[in-house]
Amino acid sequence: MSMADEITCRAEKVTKRGGGTTGKESPPPPLLDRKQQQHLHDGNPPFLPLPVGTHDVQKGGDSTSYVRPLRGYENLMPRRSVVAVITLVAVFALSGSIIVARSLGVPVVEQQRVAAAAYIPYPKIGYPFQVSRIAAADEEEDPADQRSHFDEILTHSDGMRSGMDEPLNYAPPPGCDPLTAKLKVFMYDLPPEFHYGMIAKEKFPAGKVWPKDSSDIPEYPGGLYQQHSPEYWLTSDLFTSNLPGRHTPCTAFRVDDWRTADVIFVPFFASLSYNKFSKPELNSEENEELQRKLEHYLKRQPAWQTSGGVDHVIVIHHPNSMHIMRDALHSAMFVVADFGRYTPEIANITKDVVAPYKHVVLSYQDDHSTFNNRNTLLFFQGAIIRKQGGIIRQQLYELLKEEPGVHFESGNTQSDGIQSATKGMQSSKFCLHLAGDTPSSNRLFDAIASHCVPVVVSDEIELPYEDVLDYTEFCIFVKSENALQKGFVVKLLRSIKSEEWVKMWKRLKQVELHFRYQHPSEPDDAVNMVWKAIARKVPPLKFSLNKQSRYKRSFSITLRGTCEETYSACLYTRHKEPLLEVYH
Repeated sequence: MSMADEITCRAEKVTKRGGGTTGKESPPPPLLDRKQQQHLHDGNPPFLPLPVGTHDVQKGGDSTSYVRPLRGYENLMPRRSVVAVITLVAVFALSGSIIVARSLGVPVVEQQRVAAAAYIPYPKIGYPFQVSRIAAADEEEDPADQRSHFDEILTHSDGMRSGMDEPLNYAPPPGCDPLTAKLKVFMYDLPPEFHYGMIAKEKFPAGKVWPKDSSDIPEYPGGLYQQHSPEYWLTSDLFTSNLPGRHTPCTAFRVDDWRTADVIFVPFFASLSYNKFSKPELNSEENEELQRKLEHYLKRQPAWQTSGGVDHVIVIHHPNSMHIMRDALHSAMFVVADFGRYTPEIANITKDVVAPYKHVVLSYQDDHSTFNNRNTLLFFQGAIIRKQGGIIRQQLYELLKEEPGVHFESGNTQSDGIQSATKGMQSSKFCLHLAGDTPSSNRLFDAIASHCVPVVVSDEIELPYEDVLDYTEFCIFVKSENALQKGFVVKLLRSIKSEEWVKMWKRLKQVELHFRYQHPSEPDDAVNMVWKAIARKVPPLKFSLNKQSRYKRSFSITLRGTCEETYSACLYTRHKEPLLEVYH
C-alpha cells in the first residue's frame, strides 16, 4: 500500500468513528494538496484537517484551523526539547536547594572541605607586575582611606587565578583557612631552646615544646634586636595558624604531615641566638652549640633526607647568624636581609628570599604632610664611618654636610637617638639610605614607615618582594659613581617638583603595610608578604625535585649498598654541591 493510500484509509476510519458518535454521515476526507504531498515526500509526518464532529476537533471549531499528525506518527516528533526542559528544572532545583541551605547556615561545601583536607594542592601564585602602577596613578582618592589596587589583588585575586582554586560559591570562614592558604607548611617540633625558650621569662616545663596558646607567646626583646626579628614573627604566625582561637586570615597553614607540605619550616631564632650569645664579653659558645645540634637533628629527619633539604626554610636574617653551619645547610631556602656576607653558593636570589628589616622608628600615624611643611630636603642620621662597602658614607658626608637643607649627622642607637631619627625623618622630604657593612640597613624601612621618600645609594642591594613591587614608584635610586659627583644628589632632588613628590608620598602610605611585622598578622603585612615570597619559590623547586627523581629506581640499583641515605640525600652527599642544579 502506498503512503497516500494508507493516509486515505486512516482518514476514512477516523471519519466513520466520528460519524458513529453523531449519527450523521461525515463528509469524505480531503485529498492531499501539492504542499502537503511535498511535506510528506520530505519525510515529515503529514498534517490533515479533520472534519468537525470527530473526537480530535473541539466542538464549534473550524475544521481548517485544528490539525494534528495522524496516529502512528507521534513517535517521530523530536524529543530533545523534553530533555532540555528536564535539565532546566534540575538546575533550578539545585540552585534553590543551595540558596535555602545557605540561608539556614548549612555548610554546603563541607564535602569539598573534607576532600581538600585530604588532598593538599600546590600554592596559588600570582605575579601582579603592573597593578602597582595603576594604584600609583590614582590620585583622586585619599590613600589613607583606601587600599591600593596592588593590595587588593594580593589579598583577593593573587594576580591570576585558575578555575580550580576554590570550590564554587566558597566563602572562606573567619580565621586561617587551610582551603585558601597559599602554603601548606610543616614545622619541626624543635625543643624550646631553639626558639621561644630564648626569650621566655620562665623556663619551659620538661617535655613542653610550644606555648599553650597565642596569649602565652613571650614578647621579643626590644631595641635593635627587633630589626632582625622575622624569625619570631614567621614562627608565631605559623604556630597559631591551626589553633582554634585564630581569627585573622593567613598565607601559610601548618600541617601535621611533612609529606603533604609545600615547604618545611625550621623554627630556629638564629639572629637572636647570635645577638644573645655571641657578644665577646659573654665568651659563650652556646650559639655555636645550637647550630651543631640543629645540623645533627636536620640531617637525620626523613624530610631532609628525601629532598636533600631544598624544601626547608631557615631564617638567618642577621648577616652573622648561622655562621658555622651555613655551608652544611646551604641547600635550604634561607630568609635573609641581603646577600652581602654570603658567597653565591651559600645564598643567592634564585633559591632564597629577602625579607625586610623590622623598622625601629614608630609608624607615622595620621600623616597629613605637604611638600612645603616638610622643611628638610635630605635627612641622614647614623654611623658615618663603616668598614667594607660603607666607605661611601664618609665620602658623601664630606660632599653633603655643608649643603643647605641637608641634615647629615652621626647618630646613636639609644632611645634618644631613635626618637630624634623619628622626628627628623617625619619632617624631611627625602631620606638617604647608604650601603654600610652590608648593602642593606634598617634605615630604608625606617624611611618607609616615616613616609619619607628613600634615596638609595647602594649598588648591590636586593629588595624584598621586588618581583611584585616596583620600588621606583616610591624610591629614588642613585648609582654610587653619580652620587660621588659634587652637587649631583642635591641637584637631582631639587629637580623633583611638588606633584611628583606627593605622588611618591601617597604611594609610601599605600605600601607601608607590606613592611610592618605584627602578631596577629593581617593580609599583606610583612609576615604574609614574606610567606607569599616563599610561595613563589615553590613551583620551580617542585619542578626540579620531580625532575631529579626520574631515575631514582635505577640509581638505587646502581649504588645499592654504597649509600645508606635516600636517593636525593645520597645524590647531594656524593656531589658535595646543591642537589638541584636547575633550581640553584
